[in-house]
Amino acid sequence: MDNEILDEKFVRRKVMTQGVNILRAIIESYHSGIFDDPKASIHLCSLFALVAEGKVIGHFDSETASTKWTLSEDYMKRLQEIEDDILQSKILKGPWKNSLDPDVNT
Repeated sequence: MDNEILDEKFVRRKVMTQGVNILRAIIESYHSGIFDDPKASIHLCSLFALVAEGKVIGHFDSETASTKWTLSEDYMKRLQEIEDDILQSKILKGPWKNSLDPDVNT
């Protein structure tokens, strides 16, 4: 998903699937004054972009009467794969027997 160019049908399907949650988020943001803060507005637009990319899904929390957003399962798996790749390539397992640094006490 990261390197793919998303086609219009895919984006439309994702937005339409989450349409009610997007509308709720817009209403909640309007009432809370988020649109008056440029930084918060950018965050909201970024959230909607993640929805369109299929990386985030929303649900209505009846206890708090607000829309909650979570990462989609596919995107969570992708992030876990990236994390595993980073950790595997960056960690050098010890113990190390040789040191390149000379002993400073001699």
